[in-house]
Parts: sequence; structure tokens; C-alpha cells
Amino acid sequence: MVARVDFDHPWDAWIRALKSTGRPGLSGALARLWLDDPTVPTLLAHADVWLPIPLAPARLAERGYNQAWLLMQALARHLCTPPALPQGLRRAPDAPVLHHLGRRERLAQAQGLFHVPPAMRARVRGRRVLVVDDVMTTGATLHAATHALLDAGATAVDALVVARTPPPME
Repeated sequence: MVARVDFDHPWDAWIRALKSTGRPGLSGALARLWLDDPTVPTLLAHADVWLPIPLAPARLAERGYNQAWLLMQALARHLCTPPALPQGLRRAPDAPVLHHLGRRERLAQAQGLFHVPPAMRARVRGRRVLVVDDVMTTGATLHAATHALLDAGATAVDALVVARTPPPME
């Protein structure tokens, strides 16, 4: 998993603006952060297919876009990319909201959060998949996505996120 920055000032405000204030244009600036990371070219070179973490249907309808998909498209504009599967993962329609839960609760609630639709299984099977998202908080979402993709036959799953929530200070 590669995270470019900590989810802290100023990046937390940028990501919140992308997600909550209808500013999808920020995806380009945030995706450019990945281009400055020396580990990202290797990660991208090993991926056979890219997938965005899907939003809950209600959240997608409310927002009008999936920020992970926008970030992935913005990155792809700068690179020669493997095939992208925007519908490669589906979120369970009755999936719980995780953002207000702690790590233990998120991990428990995230089990079964995603599945690979039957029509997409052949495009995932035997391939190394790169999952793209905006923020990793506890890792529960990425863990659930990885589990679903490996169950569908992916040989490996890597993750690329713009930001990660820093671990708590001891």
C-alpha cells in the first residue's frame, strides 16, 4: 500500500473539499501527488488492472461522482495505463457507514462489504489488481476489497491512496 501524504493539514482540507463540497476538479491536483512519489511507478508498472473503491449507491447518488474514480482517471491522464474497471468491485447495497466507527468496529463491519460481479470475474482472475482510493483510515475498506478480489481469483492486490490517517501518538 502506498499513501502519498498523511491525512493532515493541508491535504485533509483538500480531500474533504473533493468529497464534500462538490469540487471534483481537485482530483487532478491530488493525483499529481502520486507522480512525485518514487515508489508509485513500480506499483503502477506491476498492475494489470486498476479498480476504484466504490461508494455506497446512496452516497454516489448524493455526491454525483466517486472521488476514487476521479483520482484514478486524473492519474491515468498522465500515464499509459492498464485497463480500468470502474465496476470491478461492487459495494453491498445494505453496507453500513464506516467513517464514524473505530478500527475494531470498522474491521468487523467491513467483512463482506464488497464483491466482484460475475461479469467482472474473468477480468480480475489471474491478474494483479491495483485498488485506488482517497484515504486509508484503518485499512478496513482496503482489507475488504482485497479479500473480495482475491476470492474472485486475483493473484495479488496492491493499493494506492492519496492519504492515510496517521497512527495515534503514544
